[in-house]
Formats: sequence, structure tokens, C-alpha cells
Amino acid sequence: MACLDTTILIDLAGRSDRLRKRALEKLKELVKRGESLVTTRFNVAELYIGIARSDNPKAEEAAVHGLLADFGILEFDDRAAWIFGQITAYLQSAGKPAGDMDVLIAATAMATGHSIITRDIAHFADVPELKVEQY
Repeated sequence: MACLDTTILIDLAGRSDRLRKRALEKLKELVKRGESLVTTRFNVAELYIGIARSDNPKAEEAAVHGLLADFGILEFDDRAAWIFGQITAYLQSAGKPAGDMDVLIAATAMATGHSIITRDIAHFADVPELKVEQY
């Protein structure tokens, strides 16, 4: 089960041919392996930031909704909240605090047994027991 991070979603819809190709190749690999493809409500929120900052928000919103139509969306539940608390406490005690959005994404994925698919593994590198795949 594969949870798509914001980076791969942006690259799938982005302007860089090189990054779009890498993202599409990773998606093909995941589908070939029989992975279910999802993202989290927090990744959706990050995409909505892009809509709000866009010069053409209506077009950007249509593009985002078109992209998201192909993927399930994981919601943040009590199990994910518990995992978020555990991860955040661990990272703080280890002197390696991480951004809340990244930890929320990681906790949501972990609560449902999903790995994270991202271009930027550094955002998730210190989260214990999280499976991360780079593309």
C-alpha cells in the first residue's frame, strides 16, 4: 500500500518533464506491484496552498481535483493521532524535531500500513518504522 506524498503529486501535474517522467515511472512500478495508491488529507491541504497562491486558481483547482480523482484519501483518525504523538515525542527527545505536516502525513500513513512515496526522503528520514520509497 503506497501513500503518495505531495512531491509526487506535484510532479505528476507539474511543468518539469523530467520530474513528471520520474513520477509516472514510479506510479507504473507501484501499479505493477499491485499497490493501492492513496494520499492523505494533509497532502491535499498542501495542494490547496498551491491553489491559493496560483495566478490562475480556478485552473489550478480543476487540475488538482482531476489529479486527486485517481487516488483514495486517507483521513486522520484517533490511531493516527496516537502515532503522531508518539513520533513527535520521540523526535523531540532525540533532538530531531520535524515539521508537523510531515509527521501528520507519516502518522496517517503508518496508521493504515502504507509506505510513503516521495522525492524528498529527508522530510521523513528520522521517523522510526516508517517505510519510505524515493523516486
